[in-house]
Amino acid sequence: MITITRSQLRRLRAVFRRALRLSSRDVGPNLLFATGADCLRIRAQNHHAAVEYHTQGVFPVERICVPFALLADCEGTKDEPVNLEQTSEGKVTAQWTDRKIPQRVQYDSTPSEAPIFPAVPSAMAENDVGLWRALADAADTTEANAARYATNNVQLRGTGGRIVATDGRQLLLQRGFNFPWEDDVLVPRSTLFACKDLPANAPLLIGKSDDWLTLRSGAWTFHLAIDKDGRFPKTEDFVQRPEAAVNRLTIAPADAEFLADAIERLPCDEEDFHRSVTVDLNGQVILRAKTSDSKTATELVLTRSTASGDNLRFVTNRTYLARALKLGFRELCMYGAESPAQAVGDNRAYVWAVVSGDTALKPSKNAVRIASSEMQSPPAAETLPLPTRSVYPMVKSNRFQSQAASETAFGETADVNGGTANGHSSSCEPADLIEQAETLRGTLRTALGQISNLIAALKQQKKTAKSVQTALATLRQLDRVAL
Repeated sequence: MITITRSQLRRLRAVFRRALRLSSRDVGPNLLFATGADCLRIRAQNHHAAVEYHTQGVFPVERICVPFALLADCEGTKDEPVNLEQTSEGKVTAQWTDRKIPQRVQYDSTPSEAPIFPAVPSAMAENDVGLWRALADAADTTEANAARYATNNVQLRGTGGRIVATDGRQLLLQRGFNFPWEDDVLVPRSTLFACKDLPANAPLLIGKSDDWLTLRSGAWTFHLAIDKDGRFPKTEDFVQRPEAAVNRLTIAPADAEFLADAIERLPCDEEDFHRSVTVDLNGQVILRAKTSDSKTATELVLTRSTASGDNLRFVTNRTYLARALKLGFRELCMYGAESPAQAVGDNRAYVWAVVSGDTALKPSKNAVRIASSEMQSPPAAETLPLPTRSVYPMVKSNRFQSQAASETAFGETADVNGGTANGHSSSCEPADLIEQAETLRGTLRTALGQISNLIAALKQQKKTAKSVQTALATLRQLDRVAL
C-alpha cells in the first residue's frame, strides 16, 4: 500500500497538467507510483513531456499504475492521507476521508502501459531560480499558432546562455544563463514555467539529450520535448546598441507605476487594432491619445522622467509599452519614428514594432493634461503640510535656467528656508491664491477628460441603438413583403 496526502495530489495535478499540456477535456496519461527502499516516484509521460516527482521516505517496494483521473478524484486542500492499494490483478483501490466521510474508488490498473521514462543527461548546469521567471516571460512572448516560423517556441542558445522569444511583433532577449551545450534548442511554449507550485528557492539544473530538454528542481524532474524541425527566425538584427539611439527615455519608478495604471485607461477606438498611443519626447515626456469622434486628446505627462537626445514623436501599441513596464524595464531607446522601440535593462532587451507615424497626434492647447506628480495620494488630514506651489509643465523660457529657478513669481530671490531675500514669507503672498487656482485647474482638466470619455461612450451607444433600429425596420419590411 502507498500513502500520499490529498494536498500533495492537488499540487501534483496542477504541475502535471501544465507540463503535459493537458486541457480540461484531455484524459491524460496513466500515472505510475513506484516505491523503493527510500523514496516514492510518481511519473507520467506523453509526447509533450515526461514528468517525475520523487519524495524521500520509507516505503515497501511496490508499483501501482492508475488513470490520471485519480488526481482529480482524490485531491484536496488538507493533509488527509490517501491509501492506494493493489487489491487484485488489474484493480487498484483508493481510500480517503472527506469531511469525516469515508471515500472509496476502484480503478483499472494496466502496468504494461507504463511509459518508458527518459534518462537524465550526464551534463547538467546549475542556474538560480530566476531561470523559471525568464522562461515564463519568454513563453508569454511567443504565439500560440505559428505559420512560417516556429514562433510558438522558445529558443535557448548555448553560446552566450541566451533565451530568445518572439511572435513576429515583439521580441524578448535575455542573457546570462548557464547552458551545457553549444547549439540552439527550440522548446514549445509552456505554462509550466509560471506554475506557482514549483520550488521557489531551489536551484534549477538544466541539460539536454537528443530528444529532450531536462529541468530538475527540488523534487521535480521535467523532460520537455525538443522541436527538431522548427525554423526559428533570425533576430540578431533587431537588437541594436543603446549608444546608437537618437533618443533615450528613462522612466522614473514612480512614473512607471503611474503609467502602468493609467495607460490602459487612455481613450481608444474599439476598431483600433493597434490600440495606438502617441509618445512625444520633446524635452518633456508626454503620452497622448484620443478617440476618432473626440476633438480633445488626453495627455499623460511623466514629470519625473527624462528624455535625452533629438526631439521625437512616435506612435506605439500601448499593450507593448505596458508590457515593457510590467517586465521591469525603465529605459527606452528609440532609433527613429518608424524604427522599432527597444527597452533595455541588465542582460535583457525587449523590442517591438511601432505604428506608422502618420497617425501621430500633435500637441493641442485644448488637451486634457494629467501630470504624474498630481496623481499621488494626499497624506492624512492631520499631517497635511502648508500649501505649496504645484509644479506644472511650462513652455520653454528664454531666461537662463539658473536664474529662472532662483526667482519667485514676483521677481524676488528665494532663500533655502522658503522665504524671500527681503525677509517676507511667501505664505503670506498672493502666490497661495495662484497655487489654489492652478490646483483647481488641474482638477477641472481631469474632470473634463472623464466627461469626454463619457460623451464618446454615449455616442457609441447611440450609434449602436440606431443600427439596431435600422435592422428592426428592415426586418419589418421583409415581413410585410412575405405576407
